[in-house]
Amino acid sequence: MKIELKSIKYAAFSSEETSCYSATLYVNSKKIGTVSNDGHGGPDRFYGDHAAFAAADAWCKANLPRWQMNDQSFETDLEMRCGQLVDEWLVARDLKTALRTKVLLRDTDGLIYQVRHRGHVSATVEAVKERHPGAAILNTLPFEEALKLYRSAASS
Repeated sequence: MKIELKSIKYAAFSSEETSCYSATLYVNSKKIGTVSNDGHGGPDRFYGDHAAFAAADAWCKANLPRWQMNDQSFETDLEMRCGQLVDEWLVARDLKTALRTKVLLRDTDGLIYQVRHRGHVSATVEAVKERHPGAAILNTLPFEEALKLYRSAASS
């Protein structure tokens, strides 16, 4: 089952215990409603086709890996999956923002480093390659590959 969020609106200033967001929820490329959270620790709210929502929730619980917290295991329900999708969207947005003004490299130690390019992307990339042979320059990679490296560095 393909679950996606589109038209995400995120409010960092209002995100306290949970992400403050609203988005359109699609299941198998069909819009089933909207999902939102006020960011104060409460559950997500869903508006739309509740039968489709219940079916997607049941699918998530049956097919997605369980998650751990404080030595307890929990099912991944649709609300948790939506939260994960918002988190993934935020990381991709942050990478896109960084790539506009900086050259990002992942060195052999697995960490991401940034160098401002001040409008001279090619020259900065060449200088970084010269100083850090073997480093992966995220700006020169396809976005999905760069995002994978960026995420792996963020999670370690």
